[in-house]
Amino acid sequence: MIKRHDLPLHGLRLWVTRPAAQAADLSLALAEQGADVVAFPLLDIAPPLDPLPLQQALARLSDYDLAIFISPSAIEAVFAVMTEPWPNSLAAAVIGPGSAKRAAELGIQQLIYPASQFDSEGLLAMPQMQQLAGQRVVIFRGQGGRELLPHALTAAGAQVQLISAYQRLAPSWNASELLTQLAHGCDGLIVSSSEAAQHLFHLGGEQAQLKLQSVQYFAPHPRIISALQAKGALHTVLTDAGDLGITRSICQHFGQPHL
Repeated sequence: MIKRHDLPLHGLRLWVTRPAAQAADLSLALAEQGADVVAFPLLDIAPPLDPLPLQQALARLSDYDLAIFISPSAIEAVFAVMTEPWPNSLAAAVIGPGSAKRAAELGIQQLIYPASQFDSEGLLAMPQMQQLAGQRVVIFRGQGGRELLPHALTAAGAQVQLISAYQRLAPSWNASELLTQLAHGCDGLIVSSSEAAQHLFHLGGEQAQLKLQSVQYFAPHPRIISALQAKGALHTVLTDAGDLGITRSICQHFGQPHL
């Protein structure tokens, strides 16, 4: 039996900054490797400002040829308000394996997702996404967001409808709470979006700037790493994707590659 002090991440205080509803699996994976996990969400997820377009899109799901979920939050937001099962005939495209797993759990039978490069570019490169001319595509996403995917699909001849399934809000923390948490220790801070990185440094203000720049960061996408470095972060590690990939990369960083 492995004792806790023999676990790869024993004694390390790691912050998970995902929205609260998405943090459980990653937090558990890290805790199972011995980490002391701090939940410090840097984005709050709320219903869309206008819920009517989402309700109307869900009422006519059978009219679409493909649904795309831009994020895990989009999946959760859509299924939180659905009143009927997902149509068996409607395929859904998602960005990564974590989203695919969750979508399958919620009853989506036909799933499309990249085998690597878990972003819009990776999804667009898939063969299934090259055959959408004349097809009706609904994209569920947060309020605003990148326009690469809808622009590319529209240029390829698809009939694209964008639906705001949720809105992202700044976190409810204040600078004093952030400084208190930093004083308790941070061996690594896991950031899952560029927007979260922006919120973190804005929240800290000048008082916490140097401390935040010296923290060790882990992020699963180069775009997030770039956002952190633009804020002055000195120590960044690009991790593998997915909860287990992030956990594995963190174990390897701290010299424990045997996860």
